[in-house]
Amino acid sequence: MTRLSHQEKIHNILEEWRLPLYFSKPSMNHLVSMIDGMLSFGFTGKISQIHALSFCKKHRTTLSYFLNKGAWDETYLNQITKQKTAQTIHKNARKQKEPVFLLFDDTIGQKTKPSSQAQSPIESCQYHFCHKEGKPVYGHQVVGMMMQSGDLAYPYDFALYNQSKEKSKIQMAVDMIDSYVKRTVSTYILCDSWYTSKRIIEAGLGKGIHTIGALRSNRIFFPKGERKQIKQFVPDISMEETDLVTVGDETYRVYRYEGKLNDLELGVVLLCFKEGEPMEPKNVRSFLCTDIQLSTKKILDYYSKRWSIETYFKQIKGSLGFDGYQIRSEKAILRYWTILNFTYIFASLLKGTKFCEALHEIRNQKFGSIIRFVYDQATQGEELEKIKKELLVA
Repeated sequence: MTRLSHQEKIHNILEEWRLPLYFSKPSMNHLVSMIDGMLSFGFTGKISQIHALSFCKKHRTTLSYFLNKGAWDETYLNQITKQKTAQTIHKNARKQKEPVFLLFDDTIGQKTKPSSQAQSPIESCQYHFCHKEGKPVYGHQVVGMMMQSGDLAYPYDFALYNQSKEKSKIQMAVDMIDSYVKRTVSTYILCDSWYTSKRIIEAGLGKGIHTIGALRSNRIFFPKGERKQIKQFVPDISMEETDLVTVGDETYRVYRYEGKLNDLELGVVLLCFKEGEPMEPKNVRSFLCTDIQLSTKKILDYYSKRWSIETYFKQIKGSLGFDGYQIRSEKAILRYWTILNFTYIFASLLKGTKFCEALHEIRNQKFGSIIRFVYDQATQGEELEKIKKELLVA
């Protein structure tokens, strides 16, 4: 079968990105099939779907072999993702005169707990606490880092968290910060309260990167010279000590503190309450910023950009099969995720837009490509049964 036009475009871009220098022709063909299948209508994560949706002529098991035992280096593919993300985000930051944001968070690819009699359960699956469900769930937990500037946000790196190994989620994030090459543009780490730790802050400051993160209500600081937890201090705040700040469509009453925290010599702490709600400990949302030069509104505006990584996790689960895979070996799973991250930025850069918009356009164009193939084959006199066989629908 002649390669469909949309697959030819995928292959040509991979050549432009010089992948054939590092991957063999068979590996390149499998990679095209993986990208094509992941970007297709109806994909939920199964390798059998990639085989069918990409019209792969090889046996389905060749794709499984490609992930499990194929002679290719996934670290190089991950390096390309990091390079393309960094180049694009830094270029946009310079153009828009905006900071670069490094977003950190983790997510769980939930799986069904296997029977104790299962002979080959999925490797590295464990119970992890899920804040959304409020209980431990079984599956894989991944720490992710994204880069963002303006409206552009792309994945940069990821790591599988394993409780049985010594490396913590904080250490994984620190490793990603250490490997990041900072440019001259202003850069901020954005994270939730789990990652707003001394080690993250110090890793960032060591590279000239400030941190903006959420704080837990038991965090210690020293307002008015007293050592208190945030929740202990809230009842002492008067309305006159707060400012009204609008972020997006919401307005907040904000108390600003500049000074020492229990593990930081100098920082800004913002205690925020939705306008109209009682200023009580249960209603407070707290944030830390190590850049004391930023205004209160800037800090809150910048922190709101952290939502991009939540959107990203939702998209890769809903559209790219992040937690729908039926792969058992850890090596194959890590390779699958590497291709998934690469596919996300590939689609975004191919169309020069946000992933959700790029995916919609790519899927429509693929449908048109298939119609064009059928039309061309028919006008060349090919029999219907042969065309159906070529498209694996015979």
